[in-house]
Amino acid sequence: MLFQPLSLLFVPPNSVGMINADDELLKSEKILAHQIKLPAPQLDLEFPLMKALEQRRSIRKWKDTPLSEQEISNLLWAACGITQSGYSKAKSKRTAPSACNSQEIRVYLLMEKGVFLYQEENHELIEILPLDIREHTGTQKMMKTAPLGIVFVADLSRMTGPFLKSKEAKRLSAWVDTGFISQNVYLYCAAANLGSVVLGLVDRDKLHELMQLKEHEKIVLTQVVGHLA
Repeated sequence: MLFQPLSLLFVPPNSVGMINADDELLKSEKILAHQIKLPAPQLDLEFPLMKALEQRRSIRKWKDTPLSEQEISNLLWAACGITQSGYSKAKSKRTAPSACNSQEIRVYLLMEKGVFLYQEENHELIEILPLDIREHTGTQKMMKTAPLGIVFVADLSRMTGPFLKSKEAKRLSAWVDTGFISQNVYLYCAAANLGSVVLGLVDRDKLHELMQLKEHEKIVLTQVVGHLA
């Protein structure tokens, strides 16, 4: 069955660094969370970049079959996976750039089994909520059949670069950085015969509340992915 948890972790407040020392979501209190280690991304897959660009489309009809763990692993790595590990964020490189290397965009998955946060450092998922809120990925009726919802959340507390002092600079940079990641998702979907569409029509206040995000965490865009109908 898709996403049977590999381990059940009790994360005390003084040991959240085992997952991600910068993650305020896991710092605040004790959490009982499912940690799902994803399979390694298939980096040897071959598909011409120019062909992926040619075939990129916004698709709004999908089969109701869920994505496999391997497909989700590949998709997340393509979105913003780590390509070069380092002892600090400044030395870590990803598939998508970010302003001042802030790496502020957090990727959440909305699935039938719940809400999951992608932890790039260990290429794993952390269950945030055991609730199916996929219909809130967007305001359109098609959301009721969305197999996989992606929510791009900007963690403004990470945006401390010299050119990111103002709220406007942070807002604009977060939108641009999300664009890089969502295009990576589009291109992977084109190469993997999946359908995807980016959504701007989102009830951000409602989704923010359902996901129990903090004030400095802002929903930028959402995206849906599924098998082609």
